[in-house]
Amino acid sequence: MILPFIVSSCASPELIRKTTYSLEVKEFNGIKHYKNGNYEEAFNLLKEPAAWGYKGSQYAIAFMFLKGQYLQQSTLLGMGWLGVAKEANVKDWSKQYDAFYSSATKGQKLEFDKIKEVYIKKYGLIAQDVTCRKSLSGKSRRVRIECYHYEGIGVLYDIDLVE
Repeated sequence: MILPFIVSSCASPELIRKTTYSLEVKEFNGIKHYKNGNYEEAFNLLKEPAAWGYKGSQYAIAFMFLKGQYLQQSTLLGMGWLGVAKEANVKDWSKQYDAFYSSATKGQKLEFDKIKEVYIKKYGLIAQDVTCRKSLSGKSRRVRIECYHYEGIGVLYDIDLVE
C-alpha cells in the first residue's frame, strides 16, 4: 500500500515519498509491456520510475521517443533519455548513444548536450538519490539493471512529451 506524502509550494516541484518496491514493479511490468509492443501501457507504467531515476525505464522511454512508439517521435527527447540512462554504465547503451551522437550535426550535438545535462539534473542518479547495480538475467545472459531509491523521497518532475 502506498500513501504518497506531498509537500508542495507554488514555485517548486513536489517532494514525494514512494516505496522502492512499487517503482520496481512498475518498471518490470512496463518493460514487459514494451517488449510485447503494448507501448501505451508501457509508457504509463514506465514514466514514474523513469522520473525517479530508474535506468531501465529511462532506456525504454528513450526508444519510445526515438522510434515514435506511442509517443510523438523526437530524436531530441529520445537522446535526452538515452543520455541519462547511460549513467548505468551499460556498454551497449553507451555504444548506441555514441553512434547516434556521432552521426548528428554539430547543431544537433549542442542540443543533445543541453538536454542530457537537464535530464541528468532532474532524473539522474545523484539528483534522485538512486543506486543501480548490474547483473546478468537468467538464460538470456542479458544485462539487467536494478535500481534502488533507498530514501524513498524525491522531487518528481513531469516528463516532457513534446520538444
